[in-house]
Amino acid sequence: MIRILRSRLQYTIILPYLLLMIIVMLVGSGIAMTLVAGSWQERFNNQLGQVARNFAETFALREISNIAYLGQIAFTTANADTGAPAVVDAIAQRDEDGLALALRGLWTLGQSNENVAPDRLVIFDPTGLALLDWERAPSSDVPIRYVGTNLAGSPLIENVLRGVQTPIGDGDVLGDKYSGLIAFRQSDGSDVLHFFTVAPLYARAGDNEPPQLLGGLLVAQRLDRTLAFLQERSQAALTALLKSDGTLLATTAPTSFLPVLPLDPTQLALLTEVNERGTCLDIGSLSGRVVTPVERVNVPACSLLTTARVGDYEYQLVYAPLIIRGAQSGYFAVGLSRDFILSAWASSRNAVLGVTATLALAAVLVGYWVARRITRPLHELVAVADAVSAGQLDRRSVITEENELGRLSLAFNQMTAHLLHLYQTSRQLSRELRIESILQIAAASAADLLPQMEAIAVVPAPDGWQFRLRPDAPLSYAALTSHCLTALAMPGEAQLTPYVDSHLAAIGVASALAIPLQQDQQTIGGLIFAHPEPAAFPTSVLPHLQVIANMTAVALVNALLYEAAQYDAEQRRAILASISDGVIVSDARGRIVLLNPTAQQMLQPALPVNGELHLRQLPLNRSEVRSELFGRPDQVIKIGDRFLTVSRSPVCLADGRSSGEVIVLHDITASIQIDRAKTDFIATISHELRTPLTVVRGYTDLLLRQAIPAFDAEQREMLEQIRQSAVQMTHLVNNAIMVANLDSGQIETNLQAIELAPIVESVLRPLYAAFRERGVQVTLALPEDLPLVLADRELLKQALAQLLDNARRYVTQGRVLISAGLAGCDVWVAVSDTGPGIPEDVIGRLFTRFQRVDGNNSAQRGGGLGLAIARQLIELQGGTIAVTSIPGQGSTFTIQLRCAQEQSRAVAEQ
Repeated sequence: MIRILRSRLQYTIILPYLLLMIIVMLVGSGIAMTLVAGSWQERFNNQLGQVARNFAETFALREISNIAYLGQIAFTTANADTGAPAVVDAIAQRDEDGLALALRGLWTLGQSNENVAPDRLVIFDPTGLALLDWERAPSSDVPIRYVGTNLAGSPLIENVLRGVQTPIGDGDVLGDKYSGLIAFRQSDGSDVLHFFTVAPLYARAGDNEPPQLLGGLLVAQRLDRTLAFLQERSQAALTALLKSDGTLLATTAPTSFLPVLPLDPTQLALLTEVNERGTCLDIGSLSGRVVTPVERVNVPACSLLTTARVGDYEYQLVYAPLIIRGAQSGYFAVGLSRDFILSAWASSRNAVLGVTATLALAAVLVGYWVARRITRPLHELVAVADAVSAGQLDRRSVITEENELGRLSLAFNQMTAHLLHLYQTSRQLSRELRIESILQIAAASAADLLPQMEAIAVVPAPDGWQFRLRPDAPLSYAALTSHCLTALAMPGEAQLTPYVDSHLAAIGVASALAIPLQQDQQTIGGLIFAHPEPAAFPTSVLPHLQVIANMTAVALVNALLYEAAQYDAEQRRAILASISDGVIVSDARGRIVLLNPTAQQMLQPALPVNGELHLRQLPLNRSEVRSELFGRPDQVIKIGDRFLTVSRSPVCLADGRSSGEVIVLHDITASIQIDRAKTDFIATISHELRTPLTVVRGYTDLLLRQAIPAFDAEQREMLEQIRQSAVQMTHLVNNAIMVANLDSGQIETNLQAIELAPIVESVLRPLYAAFRERGVQVTLALPEDLPLVLADRELLKQALAQLLDNARRYVTQGRVLISAGLAGCDVWVAVSDTGPGIPEDVIGRLFTRFQRVDGNNSAQRGGGLGLAIARQLIELQGGTIAVTSIPGQGSTFTIQLRCAQEQSRAVAEQ
């Protein structure tokens, strides 16, 4: 709604007017309602004040009536007809029956007097002991009599028995009568509060003798009945009595009113303050009258007005001091419901609001009619403007009024026509990336403003700057293309400025304006508007020509960048075409965006013929061929008869994000063939060498076993060295043959569940003699509950043999420990020795071929193939091999193989 109100001019005009009118009417209505409400509230306050005065006066009247009633009792004489003695004589003689007989009529008389209506009558002696104690019966005129009541100890009773006079004001005395509140205990153990008045009773023996105190008279009314009587007489809706500290003592209100009736400390302090000042605004000074002596006293009784809400009802309360016998004895509260004033105020309010609403509606209608007369032409202009902003640039306004709106419509139509011209020019320029086409559009647009206008571009050339023209330029301008500028004298600001050039003057250009073409605050060219007449550019044309120049300059910069990008792309394509390696470039989604001819040739026939190419369509992740004959691992793929290496690198942007991938393919078919020839050659030579070595070794063993006597010790040592050399040569040849078989893929694995301990013992058995000759202790620590392993029996034997033979060669003293254990789902076998150890920088390449530890000159050291063979054999079985070593302390080689049970379980789950 707010957006709609802000979008219409008529609302902008009418709303302030209406708002002012409504404010004026509301202020007037508010004043009227305030006066009416104030009048009703004042009447209500007066009524509530009168109720409070009635309550106070009725309460004072009850006190006066009690004193008069006690006086009647005190002066009652003997009755000869009934035989009742005088009250004074009965009290003096402590004649309780006579006293009851004398008071029977007075009790009935008091019950008929609504200002007295005693609920309790007590006659007591000087000690406070009751001679007669009557209480009104609930359903009988005969009172209930109590025996043994003792009033001694009550402060006011004690004052009566001691003859203490009641002081008030500035030394005034009200007499020896007292009134207050007293609690009488009932038969059920509960205490009931009563309002009571007590007076002493004296007897005179003679005129000159002092009066003798015979006791006292007390009349009391139940406090709840007293409050109900006071509420009825004062016409209050509710009444309450409060203690001096503001807490509730008794009330006629329902239980729900109890939390709101007590006075809080702030209200109590305010009420005390106004009473101390003695300036009363509502109840006024209350007066009380006593019988003896007959004297009027005035005591300030100032009230406090407040309101209280209980549920759906609201009451106005007045709190005032409770005056008993001319002295304050707490506070009383009376309240009236505000329904009367609220209903009266509501009726007045409805009348005032009705008049206000009628006037407001009339103001709205008049204001709308006036605003409509003003804003109807504006709506037409807004509709045309919305249509133009939506792309309908041929829309025009039809307002013909001869005022400001008509002139605004004419100016708007002219502006729209010019905007349409610039928009069409901008669209044409944005679609072109050729300099000549851009100049054609710029020249045509400028010619609409000023005929014979020509657009010329100055662009970079290898040896300076050259002129570029549109295809339809006049023939006289063609000579510019043969000239080259060595310097471009144009300002750095993007504004059209006068331009002078001898080449332009030579072809008949008399006026020229130029604007630089800039990229990254660098001038990369210029745009010239030329005209054959001098001073050809009027001031009115310059702003429009500046806009055309700015749009053309942006288009020319984009065209120059496009030409540069095209030139760079052609160069890159030429470079890629001349590279002998295959190059593949993909984007972040894996789509191939560049593929040079060499790559296309390498990927045949696996390259798809049609459709969009994707990396997943290329056979770049097929099975690999490994060649490690000379320690050089190559990742090779095979496509047709070609062997290719694949090198992949991500293309990263400046912010670190990857925008694609570059893949380089290198043809190593010739290298693979050479490696295979080398492998075949070594395998052939090794087989050929193994045959004579076997003969040499056999005959040497035969000679040593025959123990020919003709051989002396030196000759036998020479034969032994020949045998050991033949054995070492045979071992090297066997390793070379194994390497060749591994490289050619001729090693086949037969994985099965086997027991590890027999394998280790069978490999270790032939080596015991060699270890004993060197003095090396061999320890076998294999657990009996070791699970079966998944391995190839023969390949595992050969791998363990390589590790143990390695220990035999390099451990000259100490011990060799073969241990095993379970690590998760794998079984490990470790060969630990106390040999010379392995340097840390060698451990990383220890399992590569022909790698030996420098500085180890042992005559038994191998050819550097054993550990590499062991690694490949273990990996063929799905295991791993690792080494840890401390130089000077020894080494530990650990083989880790899969448990056969875990493999069986995995197969079963699948």
